[in-house]
Amino acid sequence: MIWTGKKRGLALLTAVPLLGVVPLGSGAHADEGVVLRTAAPKKDVMPGRTYAWTFKVAAKGPAKSGKAVFRTTLPRSLEFVSGEKNCTSKKRKVVCRLGTVKKGRKVKGVIKAKVSGRAAAGQKITFRGKVTWGKADATRGFPAVRVAKTADLALTESALATARAGATIP
Repeated sequence: MIWTGKKRGLALLTAVPLLGVVPLGSGAHADEGVVLRTAAPKKDVMPGRTYAWTFKVAAKGPAKSGKAVFRTTLPRSLEFVSGEKNCTSKKRKVVCRLGTVKKGRKVKGVIKAKVSGRAAAGQKITFRGKVTWGKADATRGFPAVRVAKTADLALTESALATARAGATIP
């Protein structure tokens, strides 16, 4: 933005594009060849349940096509359950081979992970993903989610195996 003058006490601005400046937030600069977008569960997550973390890869660079691979390392609070597009896991490291992607195409993927039963209430879960497409790559974090606060209460009852109708059960 540049100052162009004043009119009735208000400053007038004119938008001037700055050369070489690319807006951030896409996971990569547009001229780098590949863009990664990530999404996480919208609400707090419950220990012991399985949730989906999604990602989208957009091939934008100078190459006409290239093999796309998504990689991430899950935090200790998550355990890999499944994934699309040929995802495999070794311990906490997940690799999804997305195949050959042509320039201008987009590919979506999902990683399903189970929240550890030991995850502390209020704990923030966050991790990063990296995609490579040919020689280009992009890294982006998944939005943080919190572990929901749950009731710390267990109720058990025990009684005799048999009882008479109308009798008090101790």
